[in-house]
Amino acid sequence: MNPFQVAKPIVLDLLAAIGFAAVFFIARNGFHIEGLHAVYCAAAAGIAIGLVQLAAKKIANETVAPLQWLSLGVVVTLGVMTIALHNEHYIKLKPTIIDLAVGSFMATRDWMTPYLPAGVRENISPRIIKNTEYAWAGMMILFALVNIAFAFWADFAVWAIYATFVPACIIIALFFVQYLVFKRMAARATAAR
Repeated sequence: MNPFQVAKPIVLDLLAAIGFAAVFFIARNGFHIEGLHAVYCAAAAGIAIGLVQLAAKKIANETVAPLQWLSLGVVVTLGVMTIALHNEHYIKLKPTIIDLAVGSFMATRDWMTPYLPAGVRENISPRIIKNTEYAWAGMMILFALVNIAFAFWADFAVWAIYATFVPACIIIALFFVQYLVFKRMAARATAAR
């Protein structure tokens, strides 16, 4: 299984949050929508994507994964609050709330196992998987703290660039590193048998 096949279920479960970030970036940079209006567009898109995904899963009688519930809940709750509050500081602190929610979720659940290929689950120690989950949780909490600094000490444009790209690029890079490390560990364990 290649890394893109492994990433697909995670990306689909986080599609509402990804849609929010993508629409925000496109609205600001592609259509030059300024200020809070770009955030309103992104919030509406994230809510719509999440609700359409949920409806599609329910119609198809498919199970909604816990990470997808978290993504939908965070996007809908924070999206509605964004539209209602009209407050730039709140908007800049939203990634902190999201990262803390995701980090807490990752620290308290066996969230990674359903996304791992069977060969990895069978050949890597559950302790290693659990420690990796805790490392991901710690990283999300660190992102939350760094976002606070950017929210208070950077202007909106700098914060938007940081919040849209830096955590996402780090997460994508580390996902591929983890994929390669786990694949190598599983291959060694299989060869040792």
